[in-house]
Amino acid sequence: MMRGWPNVMVICLCVALLSACSSAPTSRSARAPAPVDATWPDPVAETALKRAGTSAKQPLLDVAVLVFDTGLDTVRQDDVDAVFAEVRKAESLFIPVQLRRALEESGHWGVVRVVPERPDSAALIVSGKILHADGRDLVLSVMATDAAGREWLSRTYRGRTTADDYPVADGRDPFASVYHQIANDLHAVRSGSDAAAVAALPDIALMRFAERLAPAVFSDYLERNASGRVALTGFPAEGDTMLQRVRRLQRQENLFIDTVDEQYRVLVEDFAPTYHLWREYSRELVVYEEDYVARQSQREIQSRRGTFSAMQQTYNTFRRAKVHEQDLYELATGFDNEVTATVVDVDDRIFRLQGSLREQFVEWRSLLERIFALEAGPTS
Repeated sequence: MMRGWPNVMVICLCVALLSACSSAPTSRSARAPAPVDATWPDPVAETALKRAGTSAKQPLLDVAVLVFDTGLDTVRQDDVDAVFAEVRKAESLFIPVQLRRALEESGHWGVVRVVPERPDSAALIVSGKILHADGRDLVLSVMATDAAGREWLSRTYRGRTTADDYPVADGRDPFASVYHQIANDLHAVRSGSDAAAVAALPDIALMRFAERLAPAVFSDYLERNASGRVALTGFPAEGDTMLQRVRRLQRQENLFIDTVDEQYRVLVEDFAPTYHLWREYSRELVVYEEDYVARQSQREIQSRRGTFSAMQQTYNTFRRAKVHEQDLYELATGFDNEVTATVVDVDDRIFRLQGSLREQFVEWRSLLERIFALEAGPTS
C-alpha cells in the first residue's frame, strides 16, 4: 500500500497547483495578457501593400524609423516582470524593422533606416509606441513628421491574428497588414501634399543637419514660426566650402546609420524564429484564458472540478508556457546588449565607439561636431 502513496501525493500536488492557478488572480505579465481595451480601434482588415508603378516620377524621400517606445511607462510597475520587459524591448526593435521592410517594398521612398535617436538629416521621421503586444493583438501608436515640422500621421493601429497565421513562415509576419496600412497611409499623405513643399524637404533636412554642426553659420538659412514649422530662407551656393564639408559629414553619418540599421536587421532576423514561436504560444494562452473564464462563468458550482485528464491538460498548458518563458528570458536578456564595440573609419583614423547602439549613435554625433569644428576653424 505504501508504494501507491508517491503517486497519490503527486496527484494531490497537481490538483492543489491547478486549483491555485485557476482561482488566484494572475499578474498581468508576459504570461497573462491584459484584456481587450475598449479604447483600442477595430483591427485593420487584411491589407495589401500599395507599390509604386514603373511610371512613378515623384522624388524619393529618405525615411528614418525610430526604435519604438516600449510603452512600459504606462504599465503598473507591479505588473511588469523581467521577461515581459525584455521581450518588450525586443519588440521595440522588431516592429520598426518590419515597418521599414514594408516601406522599402512599397518602392515609394528613398533610403529607409531604423535609428535609435531622432536624426537631423532625414526628410521624414516615423516614431511609435507599443500600447499592447501579444500573439493575438498588436496595438501601436504611430506618428510621422517631416523635416519642416509638419505632422503627416498620428494614429493608433491594431492588428489581430487568427490560428491560421501560425506557425509563421520564413520572411512573413502575422501582423503584416498593420505595417502595410501604415505604409499606405504615409504614401497617401505624400501623394496629397504640395509637390514644392515635399521637394524642399531634403534641403531643409540638410540645413538642419548643418545648423547642428555650426549654428552660427547656418541658422540664418532656416526660419521657424510659433508652431514649430521650419522653412528655408535661402541656401548656400553649391561651391561653398562649408556646404561641401557638411555634405561630406552627412555622408559619413549616413554610413554610420547604415551600420546601425544593418545590426538591427541582423539582430531581428536572429530573434524572429523564437519571437514568432513566443507569439504563437502567447496567442494560445490569450485564447485559453478567455475560454476558461467563459467556461467558469457558464458552469454551475459543482463539488467536483473535473477529471484528472482535464486537470492534466490544464497543467501541461501552464507548464509549456513556463518552459517557453524561461527560454525567451535567456534570449531576451542578451538582446538589450545589442552590440559589442563598433569600429568606424573616418578620415583614415579609427574611432572605437563603446556601449549600446543608442549610446554609440549619440557619441558619433558628438564626434562629427568635433570634426567639423576642427576642420572649419574659428569661422564655425
